[in-house]
Amino acid sequence: MSNNPNLLNKSLVFGLFLGLSAHLIWGSYPVIAKKLLLVLPPFALVAVGYTGVLILMSPVLVKHSWTQSLKNRSAWLLMFVGAVRMVTNILSIQATRASYVQLINLLTPFVVAIVGRAFFREKIPPYTFSALTVSSLGSILVILREPSLSIFQDEWKLNDTIGISLAMFSNIFLAFYVLLTRYEQTSHKISSVVLFAQQSVVLMLTGFVASFFLQENWYSWLRMSWEMWGLFIALLVVNLIAGNLIQINSLSLLGAALFTSLMGARLVAALVLSAVLLSEPLKSGWQALGAFLVIGAVMVYMLLQTEVVKKKLLTTLPNN
Repeated sequence: MSNNPNLLNKSLVFGLFLGLSAHLIWGSYPVIAKKLLLVLPPFALVAVGYTGVLILMSPVLVKHSWTQSLKNRSAWLLMFVGAVRMVTNILSIQATRASYVQLINLLTPFVVAIVGRAFFREKIPPYTFSALTVSSLGSILVILREPSLSIFQDEWKLNDTIGISLAMFSNIFLAFYVLLTRYEQTSHKISSVVLFAQQSVVLMLTGFVASFFLQENWYSWLRMSWEMWGLFIALLVVNLIAGNLIQINSLSLLGAALFTSLMGARLVAALVLSAVLLSEPLKSGWQALGAFLVIGAVMVYMLLQTEVVKKKLLTTLPNN
């Protein structure tokens, strides 16, 4: 990368833009998937979804030798981590509310910071924990609706406990996924398209195998309405293709800790779509305040990171 501070700053801003876009896209994923899971089995959805991904992306994928990197053990580890992440994530979405899953996803930056520091020696970006504290507070207000624990007495169910537990377990594997993706790109120079192809094949096969062993009913696809087919196409194109590619490319520009620190945007996307698709709108002023805190924390954090990089460049680059 060039030592020109203007170019580096533009690269950071572009990376932050991609990262925020990826999180907004993935924020919609639990909501769209939850809607589709009302009529489709979970692993059949994954299997058909990633089959569609590979078919639509085949003109691009055939131009890359994406099997060469399989000699790296880290590539196999990444595919395993991605498969476990997918299984636990789709089951958590099926079990509990999409907004609850996104609340757990907001813990990912903490996990990434710890794992990244311990295993990958990545530095924790400044202001990370301050931004995450504000963002997490806002998320808690959204979930609780008001500063009380009455939700656990009136609305909490066993499925919510199972879903939250799966989401927390999935969260750990998500942290390893983003760190390993970053490692493959920086250490082994693996392109985003190659990583995307490998993950798509593994997730497709995992979906088919899991669906077979669970004896899921595939006839559900024949009973889908046109509305549901439209949602499935949106899931395929926007989430599984665009979301994955944007996420992988943003990780090549940002560190894993910085990328995951923008996760508050996922909750915002989930809230908006939940109100439209799942009839789960904000019901109190506390929830509106919480959403505002999440959005504000993400935007301020992005601006602060840009300023930090500017200052570093000005102090480290040689004078002309």
